[in-house]
Amino acid sequence: MLTGTTNKRTIMKSIFATTSILVISVFTASAMTYVTRGNTNSSLGTYTIEKADMLEMIQGKALRTYTVKYENTEDSLLIVVDDSREELNFLVISDNLMIEYNCGNNLFGANIVGDYFENEGYFTQRENLDRKQYFHQKLITQNPKSETEYISLISVYFPKLIMNTKKLYVNK
Repeated sequence: MLTGTTNKRTIMKSIFATTSILVISVFTASAMTYVTRGNTNSSLGTYTIEKADMLEMIQGKALRTYTVKYENTEDSLLIVVDDSREELNFLVISDNLMIEYNCGNNLFGANIVGDYFENEGYFTQRENLDRKQYFHQKLITQNPKSETEYISLISVYFPKLIMNTKKLYVNK
């Protein structure tokens, strides 16, 4: 009788250990890595950029992703980085708008989502795009920056592209 109880305990310990490893693996797989923080100089307050461990599959390529969270709103951004083409491209996805930022020939600025991403179902919702801000952001800088600096610029500039930004400024 003691052997049966010992076997049950051993099996239960094994199940518990396996379940624990599985739970830890799931949380680790979806973990975020802090990258940087900055000020938006707007009602959104500070932004925090985290590198996601998940990859976005586009055109059969696994692309890096970042999440941007703001201090004074529940809204966040998903930024997909594509460095597989001639230019460095950032696809910015929010609940309200999708836009592409491109960096090539030492120029960095906003663009309507191009064919490359459109073929995967991503597109710019033009009715949500503030056209005046869009044309102001066609060229943000001519100085080469690091990936983190580009994402920081996106974190500050992107919210201005949304037609009705007042709905973003909701305190948590």
